[in-house]
Amino acid sequence: MNHMFLEDKVAVVTGSGRGIGEAIARRLAEFGAKLVVTDINLDSARKVANDICANGGKAEAVFFDVADFDNIEEKVHGINDIFNRIDIWVNNAGITGSLPIEEITQESWDRMINIDLKSVFFCTQAVFKIMKKQNYGRLVHISSLAALRGGRSSDASYAAAKAGVVALSKCFALHGAAYNITSNAICPGNIITPMGKTLSWSKQDPRAYIPLGRYGTAEDIANAVLFFASDLSSYITGDTMNISGGLYM
Repeated sequence: MNHMFLEDKVAVVTGSGRGIGEAIARRLAEFGAKLVVTDINLDSARKVANDICANGGKAEAVFFDVADFDNIEEKVHGINDIFNRIDIWVNNAGITGSLPIEEITQESWDRMINIDLKSVFFCTQAVFKIMKKQNYGRLVHISSLAALRGGRSSDASYAAAKAGVVALSKCFALHGAAYNITSNAICPGNIITPMGKTLSWSKQDPRAYIPLGRYGTAEDIANAVLFFASDLSSYITGDTMNISGGLYM
């Protein structure tokens, strides 16, 4: 299998204007995929797409608010029209929070669930219909270690939403298997990104509690997505990969 083993594949990464999403988009493009870079910040998305094109890849930037539920299906169909198919869909867009349990309000709870869980379902539902017609698809969902062991530095609403993402991934795996659609989740541990730097763990020495002795990078997550997005993982579905340097074992 050559270096361009995603050639002729079209990949969409939500929230790929920066951070983990940007690293995912760049890595998939590096292996030959045509990219649709989507973000709520169109300028950031354009910068990433332009850089991919400047390096010999193919990419388009699209404004996409994953929590604009009334327009998700129409938006996904518009994205499909760019390259006339969607082979790989990565649900990466999300927010985090660190409110103490006693301070979580209905408003903050609903915002977290809407952006980190509800959007994942309705975006995936829309692209699932497209992938069924193609009889091919690779769905990858970015969850969190908080889904598996509770929120330590992130709050309960975040942990609950990300646990829901793991369950949804299995649902799409079950219903997509007959159509050659795989669905897998990735649970990052402590990853140094602009969002990660806002959390309390980023002030600690990783050598004190992470077996591999370092924090993760966005590229570590991108490498895992590359595996699930490719046919290297064609016999894996409904699975969850923990990228945490041994923090969860």
